[in-house]
Amino acid sequence: MNVLFLMANGFEETEFVTPFDYWQRGGMNVALASISDSTEVTGAHGLAIKTNVLLADLIAEGFLNQFDAICLPGGGPGVKNLKASAMVADVIKEFEESNKWIFAICAAPLVLSKAGILKNRKCTCFPGCEDELECKEFSTDRVVVDGKIITSRGAGTAEEFAFECMAQALDHETSEKIRNQVVAR
Repeated sequence: MNVLFLMANGFEETEFVTPFDYWQRGGMNVALASISDSTEVTGAHGLAIKTNVLLADLIAEGFLNQFDAICLPGGGPGVKNLKASAMVADVIKEFEESNKWIFAICAAPLVLSKAGILKNRKCTCFPGCEDELECKEFSTDRVVVDGKIITSRGAGTAEEFAFECMAQALDHETSEKIRNQVVAR
């Protein structure tokens, strides 16, 4: 399973680091694509990371199809940057049309909503963002699975989100194995 994080300046660190770490431990291949013109991206609380590739280059070189899933971490400034990118919206639509996995946490479901893929879906998002969310059914559940779209509420749900994405997209056994290894609840 190959997962691509769409990384924007202002991302919420916990919502990136926790899934990234657990998915890597579970054998998922995780790559990071910057949506800007720099491979360096800085989180909402100052964590600077170097991504593997620019999203624009990945698209131009025709390598987007090698990924089975995309993940959008939240964070207010990060989500604002993701929402402002037509390229991100196009990638989301392409993944949905190809019936691939789409993971979004915190305010990032707003990016999915803006791309128009939640109109017939149940989802959740960060408390207070639901007024901007266009979806079939809003839930206050901590993690919501609707087909191949998985959404979650925020940094405090990042661990549950990571395990549920792994259980659904990979397998339950690996998810439980990693949960036990890290002594998760």
